[in-house]
Amino acid sequence: MDCPARAPTLTGPERQRVVEEAIAFAWEQFPLRRQPEIRWRRYPVTAGKAILSDGVVCLSSLLLTTRERIWETVLHEYAHLVVFERWGRRAKPHGNEWRAVMRQLGLEPRRTHSYECFPTRKPRRRLVYACQSCGEEIHRVRPLKRGRAYYHVGCGGRIRFLRRSE
Repeated sequence: MDCPARAPTLTGPERQRVVEEAIAFAWEQFPLRRQPEIRWRRYPVTAGKAILSDGVVCLSSLLLTTRERIWETVLHEYAHLVVFERWGRRAKPHGNEWRAVMRQLGLEPRRTHSYECFPTRKPRRRLVYACQSCGEEIHRVRPLKRGRAYYHVGCGGRIRFLRRSE
């Protein structure tokens, strides 16, 4: 995809028109119980987000500057609303049902954007803990709470912090 400096950026009314066209296109194939509400947010990395229970699609005013980006992101988030309405929370966010809906909407099912000039989220640092009895390593993203004792399910040995892995 292009950098915003090279691609023509859309104005507010033009953006809204593209959103409405994308919603109308998706609605023809997958009508929902209610029209999704669109909210513009200043997300610096995330292109869009679907709030499933409320039927809301949040879009990044910082990233979605071209027709193609808006179209793709609106349909991506709309597909989440379709899957939630039809299968509920049983379906995985980017599972088979979502991929099938994306294909029917004419898009390649991708989880993340690849817009140039904009960062994507870096993987979070992982923490490594180890069982003192058997030595098995346990990888976590979030730290275990301090002042508590944790025991390995496999052998019952005490778990201690070992190192950070990058």
